[in-house]
Amino acid sequence: MKLTQPNTPKKNSLYILGLILAFCLVYYKLIYAGFVSWDDAEYITDNKDVRNVNWNSLLTHFYVGNYHPLTMLNYALDWKLFEQNPIGYHLENILWHFLNSILVFYVAYHFLKEKSTALLVTIVFAIHPIQVETIAWVAERKNLLSTFFILVSLLFYVKYSFKNKFIFYLATLLFFCFSLLCKPSFIIFPLLLILMNWESNKQITKRHLLQKIPFVVISILFSFITIKAQQEGGFINSNHAFGIFERIGYAGYAITQYIYHFINPTNLSVIYPYPQNKTISLVFGYFFIAILGVIIYKLIKTKNKNLLFGIAIFIINLILVLQFVPFGEVLTADRYMYFAIIGLSIVLFTLIKITNKHIVITSTLLVIALGSLSFLRLNVWKNSIALYEDILLKNPRSYIALNSLGADYMKRKEYALSEKYYNKSIFENSNSHKSFYNRALLYSMTNETKKAIADYTKSIELANYYKAYIGRANIYYLLKDFPKAINDAEKALVINPNNAKANFVLANCYDDLNQLDKALYYYNQTIISNNEDASFYLRRGILFGKQQQFDLCLNDLETCTTLQANYAEAYYWKGVVKVNLKQNPCFDLKKALDLGFLEAEKPLYKYCQ
Repeated sequence: MKLTQPNTPKKNSLYILGLILAFCLVYYKLIYAGFVSWDDAEYITDNKDVRNVNWNSLLTHFYVGNYHPLTMLNYALDWKLFEQNPIGYHLENILWHFLNSILVFYVAYHFLKEKSTALLVTIVFAIHPIQVETIAWVAERKNLLSTFFILVSLLFYVKYSFKNKFIFYLATLLFFCFSLLCKPSFIIFPLLLILMNWESNKQITKRHLLQKIPFVVISILFSFITIKAQQEGGFINSNHAFGIFERIGYAGYAITQYIYHFINPTNLSVIYPYPQNKTISLVFGYFFIAILGVIIYKLIKTKNKNLLFGIAIFIINLILVLQFVPFGEVLTADRYMYFAIIGLSIVLFTLIKITNKHIVITSTLLVIALGSLSFLRLNVWKNSIALYEDILLKNPRSYIALNSLGADYMKRKEYALSEKYYNKSIFENSNSHKSFYNRALLYSMTNETKKAIADYTKSIELANYYKAYIGRANIYYLLKDFPKAINDAEKALVINPNNAKANFVLANCYDDLNQLDKALYYYNQTIISNNEDASFYLRRGILFGKQQQFDLCLNDLETCTTLQANYAEAYYWKGVVKVNLKQNPCFDLKKALDLGFLEAEKPLYKYCQ
């Protein structure tokens, strides 16, 4: 198998038309899908940096434990085009996946030199059910973009290998950087390039290694950034910090699970937990690693480069997600196979040779079989409830899904169902600080303050969780226990400096204690941290009124009603301050009364008859 000068296949247009048809038939259901509560809100709908196109934050901040500024800028552009309409986001995901599929065809064709094999590899990449997670999940745009740029980078490296022009080398490096700025999963790219050199030249020269130095330096830099982002986001999971021998065993077991789901994609899930029987899974993992080692040794001896190339692509692209560095709560995930599936496809169609004579019927059957399974799998992604219920169907004891389902029912104000799932989540994992925190939020909403305080306290004991400090501080504030509220809010700020909600609790406490200068300081800090919450401006405006600074008061109240057009209490206070400023208060007082704020009735009658 030699790397050859790329040729344009004669039937490219037919392949592309066929691919478009397959995409339309398989993925059209996504136009009816919504956002899911898993990361979509953090990345898009609740992300003020995206909504306001805050360039500085988008380029410098971590989001959900990741540094991917190009992805965040892409979301910001989408917000300008689609705002909260999920159809646009899903259509764009489909488009990126389609472009990636086209690029996979060219990459596979350049390396394998066989149109039939390249086409089959592309079909598997395009419509295999294991790919649905990446395509249907708006929050996985990072995976699609990163893969797009790495495929472009690979094609430029192919050109560089043939023409030896420095411009193609620079293009390879540039698109590699773009890929890492979308998602840092391809820090292993230098290994792929070395693999390409070996595949085409049968040896690795000193020149080849020197060429990779800039790529290695960039990879190391992004490795440090990624670890820092994961640590700050709390995604490095000490619960799964096993010894090195256990990690190797689990890695072997995980690889077998990826192969199994590739061959039999009928029982897929968003969550695959660690196996319950640790001993058997570790023994099985080591056994598989031994078998794989023997297979690779035999392939090297027989010089079967196609199979070696496929296995290497598969393993190299999974190496970072085999939990050698423990993160998250799952051992494997479908989205990690998005690029690695190319390697397994090469292995499959090297072992099962399909001639040009049988390519049409084989590709048709493949599209029907895989397309049907993917079409059915898309039902899971229509909304959050369907997603979490599917997880629980496959993994009934998944405390993550139970907790998430409880949160969704809480948003829908179905409090009894919400409590039921939170209770189940805590039963399955009594060390889940987020489950206790979420149940505390539920109890806060249902005015069960003692239960809420107990759960917030448990969340704090388990993880020193700053959000639990803020939640408990809010309850203490409502109970007028100002010393405890202030203490909790201050502790939250130690953990999460400049948190708007913690500052707001402090401001309200000092306001009620009539320490107005302190209150004003914390209201200012609150609005510096978050200038989009109308209630923050309302409380500061009222404080300005207490200080007889009526112009500043009215300015804050105007901002308040701009942010929230039907904020009845803000209109009432606007009317009150206009009385003090000798302005006409009637419109604002009437508006407040029309919106149901009954306290406006008396001043409206007094000043507007």
